[in-house]
Amino acid sequence: MREEIVQRLELRDPEIIVKGFDRPNIWLGVRTFREEDDKEQALLENVAATDGAAIVYVATQKRAERIAADLVAHGVHAAAYHGGMRRREREAAQEGFMADGGDVDVMVATIAFGMGVDKPDVRLVAHLDVSGSLDEYFQEMGRAGRDGEPARALLLYRPQDLGRRRFMASGRIDPALLERVARVVGTAPEGVDAAELLDVLELPRSRLATALHRLDDAGVLHVGDDGLVVPVAGADVDAGLRAAGDLESDREAFERSRVEMMRGYAEHDGCRRAYLLGYFGEAFTPPCGNCDVCDAGRGAVAAADDGAFEVGERVAHPDFGEGTVQRLQDGMVTVVFDRVGYRTLSTEIVLQRGLLVPEEDG
Repeated sequence: MREEIVQRLELRDPEIIVKGFDRPNIWLGVRTFREEDDKEQALLENVAATDGAAIVYVATQKRAERIAADLVAHGVHAAAYHGGMRRREREAAQEGFMADGGDVDVMVATIAFGMGVDKPDVRLVAHLDVSGSLDEYFQEMGRAGRDGEPARALLLYRPQDLGRRRFMASGRIDPALLERVARVVGTAPEGVDAAELLDVLELPRSRLATALHRLDDAGVLHVGDDGLVVPVAGADVDAGLRAAGDLESDREAFERSRVEMMRGYAEHDGCRRAYLLGYFGEAFTPPCGNCDVCDAGRGAVAAADDGAFEVGERVAHPDFGEGTVQRLQDGMVTVVFDRVGYRTLSTEIVLQRGLLVPEEDG
């Protein structure tokens, strides 16, 4: 991956600094609920008990505003932040939160709040709604404790919450739409501007951009840096459309697997830090002593590893293709495959059938 980044950015003699993912000063915890009202009440209690700044992540703009209002009603200096607000309102909320001694102690936000946020003394990052993946969750919870002092990352979880994430992960581009875009572009050998395609096809900008990206990857057309979309001369459009459909299926499978890994974290009964770091391919021997499971004395349950695989090892599967070993525990091996995402397999069956081969031998 590092080599690919260097190549794509055309970097010359770059200095590569590799650091681990562990943030040992952040306590990791999950609380599970059956009822939404109980979950929101627990959030109010946790925020009110926090001595210092806090960030609460929610899934929707309306929820951000409502939870912020509830916190204010309970005497908390809170504000909402989301993409639907006027720019001036967003800036005022962020400035109030970021300033030392500002008038906002708690920011209730969608994922619109995050880029460029580097407030060192955030003591709590709470998720009232589950993130779409552990990648997102790690990035968001990582805004806690940047001063190195103790902080908390709390996920308030209901299994039902995953339904929304699974739905969002299954948003495939209709094959008929891909074909329509390909055929229209094919009628313009000299190319057509992407802005003109918006008018001709009457599509939302985001859906057209996604369709063009899939067709570009499949070799049906090429999208230039100047926005000119050109059909690839001599391309087999029918074969390209099938390839684009396969790419879209793979993307959906990958996104759904990321949601399932988020579920795995929320429902994990072992050390949460070991699970989280294993997801990123970083080996960790539990207990961490700073998560809810370790607090309960259950974090020392370690992986039963026979040495067949190593975390971070590149392997190849006959059906799923190439991937990286992410986690080894309880006779199971979790691999993130480049094409289809995360799969958890029985180590015994994998070894019996020779399903995972070191990449250099595959």
